[in-house]
Amino acid sequence: MSRTIERVVVASGNRHKVQEIRDELERVAPGIVVVGLDAFDGVPEIEESAPTFAGNATLKAEGIAAWLAARGEPGSTHVLADDSGICVDALDGHPGVRSARFAGDHATDAENNQALVRALRARGLEHSPAHYVCVLALVRVDGQPCALFEGRWDVVVRTEARGTGGFGYDPHAWLEQGTRTVAELTPQQKAELSHRGAALRQLATWLR
Repeated sequence: MSRTIERVVVASGNRHKVQEIRDELERVAPGIVVVGLDAFDGVPEIEESAPTFAGNATLKAEGIAAWLAARGEPGSTHVLADDSGICVDALDGHPGVRSARFAGDHATDAENNQALVRALRARGLEHSPAHYVCVLALVRVDGQPCALFEGRWDVVVRTEARGTGGFGYDPHAWLEQGTRTVAELTPQQKAELSHRGAALRQLATWLR
């Protein structure tokens, strides 16, 4: 796969994810064009049926790349897909790959967080060790082989929520020191510490 990348389509409609990825890629590759799926109409829904983050990221990257190819996107365009989530020790690693759908297929962040709190309290717990996982899959529209980049971030999930930043489970994900949540970090602090930041730094090193 060529490491000269001019245009990246992020296979996500989550604007927070797209912006985090755009910020890092523009930092290491000035002039790169990064767009999300909201730049296109009629985007197909790629079923995330794999049992692993890497499998789902690959499904999304290759599925969107094939769709873009069919509509005439240049073969040199790259598709970057993210699959990420939180794995809670006390819940046997769940919600894991179903993090975005923990409370149902079209659940909101608030509904997923409520499901997390209920699951912990059903076990008589108010907190548990946990870790975020992010896998990035990068593939060219012309179908060259996929490259994978993975990051992990250890946290403690608590039934107590605090903070308004971030997204997903961030208000319930406390740093291991127990002083603040991920939702209380600035975007810059989160990028330095997070699972997605770690995966993006791997990608940046690969690009260099």
